Amino acid sequence: MSQSAGRQQAIVAFRDLRSSLTRNQLRGVLQGSRLRILLILVFSLIFWGALFAFFYEGFQFLNSFLNATEEVVEYVFGIFFLSLLVMLVISNGIIVYAGMFHAREMEYLLSLPATDDRIFAYKFVEALAFSSWGFVLLGSPLLVAFGITAHAPWFYYILFLLYLLSFVLLAGSLGAMGAFCVANFASHRPRTVLAVLGVILLASLILLVSGVMRAPGELLTRDWLDSVLDRLTFSQNPLLPSRWLSHGLLAAARGEAEPALYYLLVVFSQGAVAYLLVSVMARDLLRRGFSRVQGGRSSRRRRGLYAIDSVFHAMFPFIPHPIRLLILKDLRCFRRDPAQWSQFLIFFGLLGFYFLNIRKLGSGLGNSNPYWSNLVGFLNLAVTALILSTFTTRFIYPLLSLEGRNFWILGLLPLKRESILWGKFAFSAGISLVATEVLVVLSDLMLGLEPLMIGLHIVLIAMLCFGLSAISVGLGAYMPNLREEDPSKIASGFGGTLNLLVSLVFIALMVATVALPCRAYFASMTTNTSGLYAVPYDVFVRWLALAFGLCVVIGVLAVAIPMGMGIRAFRRMEF
Repeated sequence: MSQSAGRQQAIVAFRDLRSSLTRNQLRGVLQGSRLRILLILVFSLIFWGALFAFFYEGFQFLNSFLNATEEVVEYVFGIFFLSLLVMLVISNGIIVYAGMFHAREMEYLLSLPATDDRIFAYKFVEALAFSSWGFVLLGSPLLVAFGITAHAPWFYYILFLLYLLSFVLLAGSLGAMGAFCVANFASHRPRTVLAVLGVILLASLILLVSGVMRAPGELLTRDWLDSVLDRLTFSQNPLLPSRWLSHGLLAAARGEAEPALYYLLVVFSQGAVAYLLVSVMARDLLRRGFSRVQGGRSSRRRRGLYAIDSVFHAMFPFIPHPIRLLILKDLRCFRRDPAQWSQFLIFFGLLGFYFLNIRKLGSGLGNSNPYWSNLVGFLNLAVTALILSTFTTRFIYPLLSLEGRNFWILGLLPLKRESILWGKFAFSAGISLVATEVLVVLSDLMLGLEPLMIGLHIVLIAMLCFGLSAISVGLGAYMPNLREEDPSKIASGFGGTLNLLVSLVFIALMVATVALPCRAYFASMTTNTSGLYAVPYDVFVRWLALAFGLCVVIGVLAVAIPMGMGIRAFRRMEF
């Protein structure tokens, strides 16, 4: 058999394998609960529609208030796609590294009579699908909203999909290159490399936010906007793919087909060249990297940071000792995995830095204006909860599924099964409370809010922490995926997506219920129309008490319903 014939057979075999796996997964989803499918579709449409409405109003604001839509959008697209490029490169690198050098499937694939580049292509498509679906979900409402506000022609909506796919190919190939470099040249220090990348990314984000927050001029004025755009000129470097996308999409929105196609070919050609290069790297470095990663595993006992365990036992003596040990096990796994604590520190560290500089925002809008201060306070609360929901979905939801083949051990422990779930709930809620309460109190103090509003925000974020933790733990026990070892794939699957959507609905209900009476009252304090919109203080207190009581009911249901579902499913589970 010739070499070309063998390569063709390998291509057909991997293609048939991928199509068979896809068909089986779709058949399993369709044969399952139709209510689950309906829920995921409805929540996805709601999430997409909410993003579209938000972006549409933003573009309308730029067009009417600042009268500089295309000028600002060019920089917005540049920063947006540059940020997503960095995130996609890192996420693809992590998924490719885990799928190529830690997955048990690779031991079988490398024994097949197939070339290494074909094995890489098979795994690369899987990694690209898992890491990039969120980018398409986030980018499509933004680009559709801009197309409608800019009155873009019909071919714009076709081209932006091709732009997104080409951009994903480029980012995925760059991430795979990084994974091969780490496996072959830093296989004994992959966590150190990830930690260094996290620190660099956090420092870059801090510098970016600092530059925007320190822009001179009164907030939301033309002088302030010009100074902000000057600080973002680095995103318009002609060598950056983000500039190619922004210029091409703007040209397509103006109806200029020739430059739009030109930039599309530039992005696609660069992505194709990057994929060709990483395929060559896979041909030469895949087996070498796999051997180094597998051979570099050490059996020696890890030492260090055990004082944290003693402090934990001393702080929570009221928790039963076996449950404490289970929580401690999750805490050790969390701190030993840089993929978890690095992302946790990056996003919450960026939020903390933003809150430290929020006084600039308060002075720009006027600290004496209670309406704007309270509006920003609720927005900060919502953003903190939204980021927390992504972390509970990414790290808490897969906890039970990651037990995998050893899941049967949990059923043999001398504990009630519901105690195991409540222990994981306590672990998630404890970490969440420490991070979010500090940030919310810090932002409220910077905004100069009243003690009543600060106390309200403290209680509200606590209920959000409990509810989001219960949703992730309960749904994780109700829909476990015991066959998957990669937590990112578990979080990106059907159950993880449903968990995120339910969390978003819960956040929207909690924040909106309390924010509406506060908005009405503080807006009446700043209106110039006497009596028409005025809300007496006693009416406001009664309305706020009613809204707070409704939030307590929603929070209790958010804990009771998912945990009840998870406990019942966990009790019936056979090991």
